[in-house]
Amino acid sequence: EEFPCSLSSRLIDYHGADVIVSSILDLTERKAAESELERQREMLHQSEKLSALGELLAGVSHELNNPLSVLLGQAMMLQETTEDPEIKARADKIGNAADRCARIVKSFLAMARQEPTRTEPVDLNTIIEEALEVTGYSLRTTDIDLVWRAAGELPPVLADPDQMRQVFTNLIVNAQHALEAVDTRRQLRIITSYRKTRNEVVVKVKDNGPGVPASVRSRIFEPLYTTKEIGSGTGMGLALCHRIVEAHGGTIELESRTGEGAAFAIRLPCADRQEPARPIPEPGPRPAGGYQVLVVDDEFDVGQIISDVLAHEGHSVEVAQSGRLALEKIKRRRYDVVLSDIRMPNMDGPTLYQAIQDTRPDQIEGLAFITGDTLSPRVKEFLDASQRPYLEKPIAPKEIRDLVDLLMRRKAN
Repeated sequence: EEFPCSLSSRLIDYHGADVIVSSILDLTERKAAESELERQREMLHQSEKLSALGELLAGVSHELNNPLSVLLGQAMMLQETTEDPEIKARADKIGNAADRCARIVKSFLAMARQEPTRTEPVDLNTIIEEALEVTGYSLRTTDIDLVWRAAGELPPVLADPDQMRQVFTNLIVNAQHALEAVDTRRQLRIITSYRKTRNEVVVKVKDNGPGVPASVRSRIFEPLYTTKEIGSGTGMGLALCHRIVEAHGGTIELESRTGEGAAFAIRLPCADRQEPARPIPEPGPRPAGGYQVLVVDDEFDVGQIISDVLAHEGHSVEVAQSGRLALEKIKRRRYDVVLSDIRMPNMDGPTLYQAIQDTRPDQIEGLAFITGDTLSPRVKEFLDASQRPYLEKPIAPKEIRDLVDLLMRRKAN
């Protein structure tokens, strides 16, 4: 068999005869060690880039969380309170767009965390169909023929549906951009299948575009690396797909040759059989006029929209713009629910939690947090230790209502 080697030859005089002395050194192990070292260097380089990217995404996301929460809440409130069908339709469009932005922000945060936000058994056929609903109009207007072959009775995978929807949306949009350079018939093929031997679901997304040049195939999943023209791409899409799929225990690979289009194969392990869900007990009788709720947030608009959402449900709501003001209110009266931000001046969420534990422990079961800072190790450690329910900003009205109902169900039990 062939192997790498170092060959050295020398002509010498050996008892009056010209003799060539040669030595061969097998370099297989050395080359393997060098290759592994290079791989480790590349992994470290990628880790450093992703770490820096994670900090950037966390900062950007944190700045967007509060205004997106306000936008989502106001759009939903407008939709629910207006009688004008035209205004209702416009509010619906604003809410859908804001909700999509919120999901993207949460996907960025999940990318920085390297873990899914939540997991549940999902049908990938359904997820792909939802991604096609978002991208379908663009595919039709660019004359792209879609071939969608969904395997029947596809086993569920354990995944975050929002993140997986983002993966397939990115792949479809990338394929659309690649096909814009094709003058002949444009085609996008999406095929799902189940591999019983490996107990995995396989999704293949293939286009008949120009494909990926061999020189850049090894770099296409790098963050901030793009082959698109300036202004056409950020280099985030495939990096986000790669991070999400790997966080779900799966793989994503490029399977294509130059001139034969791009083909991406995603493989995800099937979900183990789940125990039947136990029914959630119904909450006890609701107090007349709803629950007594205290909202604690130093951002006035965020606190106000949470208050408006809950007041619309018939609850009695007060707002405190600092932990210190909230503690004074809690000492004076009893609240059924306290929803608090974590990062606040004067007294932050963890300090407020400890103060309630010390002074009004009877109210601790009604406490939950709403935060945009779950990437902070200190905040994550606090949330894990306190075991209090929390929402991650940006928040939607339904999430706020569900959180209040969850707290009351727990208190009822």
